Amino acid sequence: MLMKKQTLYLLTAALIVFVAVLFLATKPANASTLQQASYQTPTPNADGQIIYTVQEGDNCTRIYILTGVTIDQIIAMNGLDEDCSIVPSQELILATVAPGTATPEGPTPTPTQDLPTPTPFEGSGKVCVVLYEDLDGNQMRSEGEFYLAGGVVSMNDRIGTYSETRNTVGGDPDLYDVTDSDDANDLACFNDVPEGEYNLTMGIPEGYNPTTSLNYALTVTAGDLIIVDFGAQPGSSMSMEEVPVTGGGRSPLLLVIGLFLLAGGAGLAFFFIRSRQK
Repeated sequence: MLMKKQTLYLLTAALIVFVAVLFLATKPANASTLQQASYQTPTPNADGQIIYTVQEGDNCTRIYILTGVTIDQIIAMNGLDEDCSIVPSQELILATVAPGTATPEGPTPTPTQDLPTPTPFEGSGKVCVVLYEDLDGNQMRSEGEFYLAGGVVSMNDRIGTYSETRNTVGGDPDLYDVTDSDDANDLACFNDVPEGEYNLTMGIPEGYNPTTSLNYALTVTAGDLIIVDFGAQPGSSMSMEEVPVTGGGRSPLLLVIGLFLLAGGAGLAFFFIRSRQK
């Protein structure tokens, strides 16, 4: 009787370990708080400076990924310490361009009656969208996470006069310079977008789970280049061959360990049963 109880305990423990390991190996990223990173190229100020305002959770590496400005340049242009220490709401200089020459002011002319009213100028901007494999589920594109093709993004304005759809591209992000308007043409970009309020909606490929919100609201003004990141992670239904293994993701090795433990428990049970019979 004692031998049967020991065998039952071993089988139960092995089954519990296997179920726990299988759960850890297939559990998707926690996306209860979905958000994504976006960077809007600002217009130079009156001094010709392009300014970036530090957001909560920013560091110099993240700013480099968003803007393409190296950490050494950020430190040099803003007089930061060698650790590139920054705080939220701090304004950083990313670049300096030649300021426009102001038109000399002359005497105020006398208004002329019955002149036609000029047509107001309405500019346009550009919006590019990136879908990336968020393998570690941190809602931010990390080194080694590639762009993901097969996504479909729609852009619509609030009044129903603009509606466009693009397909996302895949590959190595280093092949694209999102701060360069010419290179951005290779991404999923909406060109000549009129000024206004818009919504972006992302449809991710089958077999993936979102790690960021799939809807994003933005405002476009003349001259803007806006890049919005969406993240997706391979779902548990995909085969192990399709799930890349990275330092922060779930590894199929856990499943193998669980199977090994289960097989070991079964072997021990068989050994005790044979010993009992002898």
